[in-house]
Amino acid sequence: MINPRDYWEEGFKNLKLQVYDFSKYGPAICLVKFCDNYLGSGSSILDLGCGAGRNAYYLSQRGYKVYGLDIAHSGLSFSKKLFNRLGLDGIFVQGSFDTIPFCNHCFSGIICIAALDHALYNTARLAMSEMRRVLKPNGVILLTFDPEDTDEDILDEAKVLSDGTLEFFKGKQKGLIFHRYKDLEINELVGEENIISFERTEKGTRIVICR
Repeated sequence: MINPRDYWEEGFKNLKLQVYDFSKYGPAICLVKFCDNYLGSGSSILDLGCGAGRNAYYLSQRGYKVYGLDIAHSGLSFSKKLFNRLGLDGIFVQGSFDTIPFCNHCFSGIICIAALDHALYNTARLAMSEMRRVLKPNGVILLTFDPEDTDEDILDEAKVLSDGTLEFFKGKQKGLIFHRYKDLEINELVGEENIISFERTEKGTRIVICR
């Protein structure tokens, strides 16, 4: 049986602390604008699906209280080592989107960048409920969704599940789950009444700021 966690564990396990250059990758551009426009100084921020920590690293540098959650232990381990090496503060916890292991109303902001696409649609719905549970009143969420045509050239390597999610069963992306969100689905997932802004980049990435 395909386990999506294995895909992500494999992807992060070979990262080398000594040679990994965050300046080469940098934070997501939308994150910089999100911080400038919506986050107060010293805010507590949850990076949901933090991976190897490139966005958490940026948040910490800006003085925010950073918490990272990811399914992959290898990514979290790398993030912890990097933060320790650089003397940065950050708490990294292994967990899943649908059961966020933090108390109610504890974060001023939540970011989930290029991550909800890689969950089943029902899991994404639960994740939205969980994000709002741990978000402070008047807190703000940043979400991004990949272009609809991502992986178009390797569809023969994936099985289409009942909710339209792709489950890759062979090739380099074996184990990866990807839901190809249409704009209408994003509106339904987030709730149009909760959306502050909905933008589309030139490459087709959807950027949503919501409550």
